Amino acid sequence: MTFEQSMDRLEEIVALLDGDELDLARALALFQEGIEHLRLAGEELERADAQVRLLVEEADGGFTLMEQDG
Repeated sequence: MTFEQSMDRLEEIVALLDGDELDLARALALFQEGIEHLRLAGEELERADAQVRLLVEEADGGFTLMEQDG
């Protein structure tokens, strides 16, 4: 599943959990699914961050590892 797909599903889950029509069992199942999508999206972001840090090109054409604040 892509980052975008995980984020889209998380938005759907949040909308469902914000409603009043779920029983407790369904709400817990959706919450658990949401945690899994959050974990997957976080892993994708970590991979992307690592790639960005490794591919920052210096002015002379060399590559250097640049740490990002935050």
